[in-house]
Amino acid sequence: MEKSNIKIFSFLDENQGSMIGVHTSDGTFNLTLAFQIYQHAKGIRKPIDFSFLQVLVEMGYCSGSVIREILSESWVSAKKEQLLIETTPKYELPISRPTKIICLGRNYREHAKELDHEIPDEPIFFSKAPSSLIPHDKDIIIPEWLNTRVDHEAELALIVGKRCKNIAAKDALSYISGYTILNDITARDMQKKDIAQKRPWLRSKSIDTFCPVGPYIVPSDEIDNPHSLNINLKVNGKIRQKSSTSKMIFKIPDIVSYLSRFMTLEPGDIIATGTPHGVGPIVDGDLIEVTISEIGTLRNRVVKEASN
Repeated sequence: MEKSNIKIFSFLDENQGSMIGVHTSDGTFNLTLAFQIYQHAKGIRKPIDFSFLQVLVEMGYCSGSVIREILSESWVSAKKEQLLIETTPKYELPISRPTKIICLGRNYREHAKELDHEIPDEPIFFSKAPSSLIPHDKDIIIPEWLNTRVDHEAELALIVGKRCKNIAAKDALSYISGYTILNDITARDMQKKDIAQKRPWLRSKSIDTFCPVGPYIVPSDEIDNPHSLNINLKVNGKIRQKSSTSKMIFKIPDIVSYLSRFMTLEPGDIIATGTPHGVGPIVDGDLIEVTISEIGTLRNRVVKEASN
């Protein structure tokens, strides 16, 4: 098949449970079933169950070239109509069980300035708890006890494809499986208080639902230059953040290489590359849309938890 922008996603089928789908220029298809047909046609006696996108990543099959090969196989191609997803899928998390979520802080100069922070001379990183993850179209819940400012932060995120430790920057991109969108929701006043008191700011970043991600993973071989992507965030249709990944202080190969000095990166781990300027407060009822060119749009609504 002709080259097109492959976008992979997880979705819930009411009858068959969690599955993987893929958007192509030819349509949207059930990739889980396509893999089943492909493995049967090849006579594989112990087929792999590709019901979860993370399995695709861990097996090394999250690749535009591999997926094109699967969809172009004669047995699969003959059943394209049966594989077609014609209704809007119910998106699930593209990666539901990363061993860690690592985020870059102050990786855009204007963002560092707007928060009155110094420009870093080496990457600053922190973590978010995996339990804070939510998918596209699920609500961001502000707890009833949290009555101070909560902010949005639009970010390009990387999905690690292979285990790596102490890798050189020149080799780093080969360890990236794909790219997605992440909204690093932050309890801002809580974060500022913790920083002022010289405490870690894990809690302000890790509240349940404070890490929307998705809806797609675009394989790394589908994006020629991850440092030339437009990134913007809208709240209720009005642009709050608008920038380009070209403005990152630390580029992706250097980020991955640097992180791998301190920790072993595992397949499925998520690395958020920092947010541009324009972060701002979100409140009950807001609709947040984060768009990154060549990847798509991540959408979530904000809901303030009712007091008991």
